Amino acid sequence: MDHKIKIFKEVVLTRSFTRAAENLYMSQPAVSKTIKNLEQEYGKAFFLREGNSIALTNEGEIFLKYAESLLDIYTKMEHEFSSENPAFPDSIKIGASTTIAQYVIPKIAASLQNSNKKLSFNLISGNTGDIQQLILNGQLDFGIIEGENQNTRLNYDPFVKDELVLVTSTKNKVFKLEDIPIAQLPDLDFVERESGSGTREVITNALKKHQIPDLKVKATLGSTEGIKSYLRNSNHFAFLSIHAINQEVLDGHLRVVEVQGLSISRWFHFVKRQGFQSRLNQKLENIFIEGYNKKE
Repeated sequence: MDHKIKIFKEVVLTRSFTRAAENLYMSQPAVSKTIKNLEQEYGKAFFLREGNSIALTNEGEIFLKYAESLLDIYTKMEHEFSSENPAFPDSIKIGASTTIAQYVIPKIAASLQNSNKKLSFNLISGNTGDIQQLILNGQLDFGIIEGENQNTRLNYDPFVKDELVLVTSTKNKVFKLEDIPIAQLPDLDFVERESGSGTREVITNALKKHQIPDLKVKATLGSTEGIKSYLRNSNHFAFLSIHAINQEVLDGHLRVVEVQGLSISRWFHFVKRQGFQSRLNQKLENIFIEGYNKKE
């Protein structure tokens, strides 16, 4: 039954018999037969099949709740009785939202590979929404994301706390102040990340809490590196992660402007599918935390 439940859950997550089969290293007919056997066993249809698309029936939604509870019990049982030190994998495929992928993970990954010579490390970078969807599709072992848009089908654990600060060029010819009142933000010209970015979401939510209207956005760019290059050649401003600007501040290209009465912080989170926690995942999370704390 454990095996059947896992197959059922994978089909739900991927919304595809073919993709579920690929993720489980099974044939597509074997997956289809397992689902058919489950439906016959309980006398209910769990999926609506329309061409190449499938969707859960009402009975399927109810069965999913029980399936997730059972998988959680299986996971806890495995955790209780499995080896204290699971074998380290030969390959890791993780996803990270852009800021983390560019400025946090590379140093940790290099250190990890130095101590595990056979390890193959594959890092997929994308915005927070993209990474969460890849995890739901079963295409990543786990992810590390920014932002506050949490999905009830995923599990989140805190990784690193981050701070977003107001930044401009040291060559800004118009603005020479070291700090400004929060009410002055709407008067500044901004460049920001694209829609779907975890960074943009956090900034928007923080400003709403202070009743700050929409910022005067002059440009929208798809990467933090692009924003930093833009800032160095303009008199505009951006809210960026402290992890992203350390080198530019040290090199004298960018500077931080304190905003009186405003502090924007967030957590980077480990994220994985509900019901698929394991000792190995926990071990990987611990390794990343240790790697971050000693990365310098």
